[in-house]
Amino acid sequence: MSERELIYIGDPMCSWCFGFAPVMQALYEKYRSSIPMRIVVGGLRTGPEQIVDAERIAFLRSHWQQVTARTGQRFNADILNSTGWLYDTELACRAVVVMRKLQPEVVFPYFEALQTNFYVDNQDPELVATYARVAEQFGIDETAFIAVYEDPGTIQETSDDFSWAASIGIQGFPSILLRDGEQYAALTLGYQTLEPLASALVSWLDQTGSESKGSEQPSG
Repeated sequence: MSERELIYIGDPMCSWCFGFAPVMQALYEKYRSSIPMRIVVGGLRTGPEQIVDAERIAFLRSHWQQVTARTGQRFNADILNSTGWLYDTELACRAVVVMRKLQPEVVFPYFEALQTNFYVDNQDPELVATYARVAEQFGIDETAFIAVYEDPGTIQETSDDFSWAASIGIQGFPSILLRDGEQYAALTLGYQTLEPLASALVSWLDQTGSESKGSEQPSG
């Protein structure tokens, strides 16, 4: 593992992470050659009890409108015209872990593609085939994808991501941590625009590139 890295903690089924997608994409494109980057999936809402009912529909509709107002990201809310579907975000998170195992160099673009697949294309988030079809865009065979997706080791690795994020104090998504050895600093805990994040990242890179940093803990 690299001594320094940027760790993006998010969930492809998190609406604020979708709002943050253009910011994360810009950071990834501009700074991936300057610092290793990896994704840890957070597990926003997990479990078979996450069935969407009328109350959840009302909440999501209001929430998505808030995200659009703050970030400018546009949602296709047609999926909110029906109830009874499963909003278990472990499924999409596990798909990210599959890509991290099979083709880690495209895990950030794959994460973004999953967001578009749900929030714009409204593809069924309950079906493994939904995630496999997106993986095919990155050259992954559907059969190979599903085999890794259903492997108990992948399920455990996904759960381990959730546990690690919680253990380090991450309570919301999107979050970005900067690691220098065993020291962590929070670049952001929640949605933020690009300019202050880029400025803070450049400053951190300059400092860690020239001297050893003091102990820093994630902060708001």
